[in-house]
Amino acid sequence: MNEDPYKELGVRRVVNAAGVLTRIGGSRSPPEVFKAMEAASRHFVTIAELQTKAGEYIATVTGAEAGLPTAGGSTSILLAAAACIMRGTELEQYEPKGAAVWRHLAQKLPLHTEGLRTEFIVQTCNRDEYDHAVNCAGGRFLSVGDQEGTTEDQLRDAYNPEKTAAYYYTLKGTKGLPLETIVKVAHENDVPVIVDACAEPPPKENLRKYTAMGVDLVCFSGGKNIAGPNNSGILAGRKNLINLAHLQSYPFEGVGRPAKMSRETIIGLTTALRLYLERDDSKLFDQWVRKAEYMKGELNKIPGITVTVEYVYTGSDPKPRFPLCAVKADETLYGMTTQDLHLALIDCDPSIVTIHEPYFLLKNYKGLFSVNPQFLGEGEDQLIISKIRELLAS
Repeated sequence: MNEDPYKELGVRRVVNAAGVLTRIGGSRSPPEVFKAMEAASRHFVTIAELQTKAGEYIATVTGAEAGLPTAGGSTSILLAAAACIMRGTELEQYEPKGAAVWRHLAQKLPLHTEGLRTEFIVQTCNRDEYDHAVNCAGGRFLSVGDQEGTTEDQLRDAYNPEKTAAYYYTLKGTKGLPLETIVKVAHENDVPVIVDACAEPPPKENLRKYTAMGVDLVCFSGGKNIAGPNNSGILAGRKNLINLAHLQSYPFEGVGRPAKMSRETIIGLTTALRLYLERDDSKLFDQWVRKAEYMKGELNKIPGITVTVEYVYTGSDPKPRFPLCAVKADETLYGMTTQDLHLALIDCDPSIVTIHEPYFLLKNYKGLFSVNPQFLGEGEDQLIISKIRELLAS
């Protein structure tokens, strides 16, 4: 067996100093995940039955009424939106078993939405690039407020009984009304709330947090910190809405059909989720901190390089999620800006991927790049240090 299949194809290996980025493969799954996937490949199953049983496990883990494995966080958002659009329609009479006699109903999405509620109310300051998945399901956004915030009256006045499918909330930024207010206003009119929590956990408690707050559908990535296959995700929430999402999912012919996940991927996800719940987060966090502090000490020995260890927080959670090395280069000393150094590291072989000006992680991000220790393999911290020295000396 070829130990380096990427080399065989002429593809550079990447040193992941960025974190859980889809564009470089997500996270690193434990070996047990791939062993379980290999075992799953030896037998066939009815996909809908597998999805249902995996969904029951997801429901137990999240505290929700029901769950559904999905092909990534964005697919969770798409299926959540589709479920809310189809709420109150004839499709609610069906379940994902037997012949798909309801196919024509599911296939109204995304184009044939006449008479359906397709409006998703969202705070303007709460938009992000991933909410496009709602549009892919046939929904459209009604943004309220502005970049500085939203009033409760604006949120309440946006509701239209003939148009509103759901309220939508992301964990982006600190401005705007809190989720508790969104849930209160939405439930006044029996309208569901969707939360994009794809970048969480950690902490583990966040798997149950949003259901406990009354959120109707919550979306998680399975391929980030849970460390499942990169093309896996989780949708958890109310049973009737999960059922509608399932009817829109593969292996059926609804709007989610193109987002297919194999039986092996579903088993990989549930295995990764079990392992994640058994993991000692505090021990792992301490390892990351030690590695970040080591790199800070070594890099600060290089003239013109300034490194601090910063911590990433989410929302109002007082506990940091992970540490970062924030790196700056003195252009006057090397004729190379911090961004130049960041790009030069990417051009190395192996490519060293950091994040330039990580606005979504740090408040004070200008003029630096971050090195995330979460997924650095053995010796890769030393490789980054030596490459930076080498690039600055050239």
